Amino acid sequence: MSLTERKIKYLEPGQSRQIVWDNGGFGVQVTPEGEKSFILEYRFNEMTKQVTLGIYPDMSLDAARKKAVMAMAMVMTGKDPEQGLPEPEPTKTKVDIPASQTPTFDKIMEKTSEKLGQFTGKASEQFDKFKASDALEQFKEKASAKLDEIKQRVEKKSTHHPQVAPQAAADKIVQLNRKARTQEVKAKPLEKSKPPEKKAEEPAKKEESKGMRDTFGRTLNKNELRTLWSGLENSDMAPSSQLAIKLLIVTAQRYEEIVSARWVDFDLVSKWWTIPENFTKNGKKHRVPLSNLATDLLRKVKDLSGMSGVLFPAPGGVTPMDSKTLIEGLQRAQVRFGLKPFSLHDLQDSAVCQMLDNGIPDYILYKLLNEDEPTEFENEGKTVTDSDLRKALDKLERQLPKSY
Repeated sequence: MSLTERKIKYLEPGQSRQIVWDNGGFGVQVTPEGEKSFILEYRFNEMTKQVTLGIYPDMSLDAARKKAVMAMAMVMTGKDPEQGLPEPEPTKTKVDIPASQTPTFDKIMEKTSEKLGQFTGKASEQFDKFKASDALEQFKEKASAKLDEIKQRVEKKSTHHPQVAPQAAADKIVQLNRKARTQEVKAKPLEKSKPPEKKAEEPAKKEESKGMRDTFGRTLNKNELRTLWSGLENSDMAPSSQLAIKLLIVTAQRYEEIVSARWVDFDLVSKWWTIPENFTKNGKKHRVPLSNLATDLLRKVKDLSGMSGVLFPAPGGVTPMDSKTLIEGLQRAQVRFGLKPFSLHDLQDSAVCQMLDNGIPDYILYKLLNEDEPTEFENEGKTVTDSDLRKALDKLERQLPKSY
């Protein structure tokens, strides 16, 4: 998230301390009381530390960034910013104008009226010049000449088609009428033909709505999932990547949301993960229940992430890991375990299939995945409770090995 003055201004406090990160360990901390401060997270002597740069809005975003750069420069030279930070150069402030020299509102309005009057006078003069010009008259003359030319062409064409004399035409019409009457007497009355009977239209067959499973590609069965789950510890993947894969399986969420997850969005006491709308695919806020297995995994993740604000920070930093690292590690694991190729999206679909096999209806899983049901879906409109979502993930947990 790239911080701006506007975003910082409208940050709202939560129930606990939260940090909104920018880049390179720089971020804004918001306390439950609403106090906002700029912080910098860095590593010094193999330890992760945080230092407060200043309080917002007493310190601007630009000044805080400059101070963060100075602090990182101290770290590069072997100095700990906790011992004292240099103050950034003060920005030039505007010179206050004495009230006696400030123009009054009436003077400003008077000058504005004068300018408006001058503009109106010039516009009126230009309009009068346009009206007095000969352009309109010239246009009328050209249009009249063109119209005369068209009339002459029409008259010439009419002379090539001589008209029939009026009297001769009248006699011809009388003869035709008499002939038509004699033919009407001789002709037999025509029988009215019956309109063809309309065939009854067969009712259109209603298309069967596709289920969620029909949209999936490669999915892993229960044995393949167990092989992957049990073998991750023997792979060459980093421990944080192994835990990210397992957390994806037990929550059945998109890997993009797993990689960018933040600790401030988790409540391990009530066992809920709230994903903000700017982190979801459809832009809607989403709540995911956490099973017992998911909670235990998160405690292991916490031991690895330390003081970082994200669950899976990049090595030596505080920003989220690159998803390419997770993808490449999973590809190597597939070769090592002899599994047919699959993607991270396929792994999510595989977890959903396990819940379908255990009798969880599609409409509950659409809610769990934060996806809109198809319009033709027959279960549309049924309400889904928190208990339904927890039940689905509890059944998924039973399909996995107990050791993790």
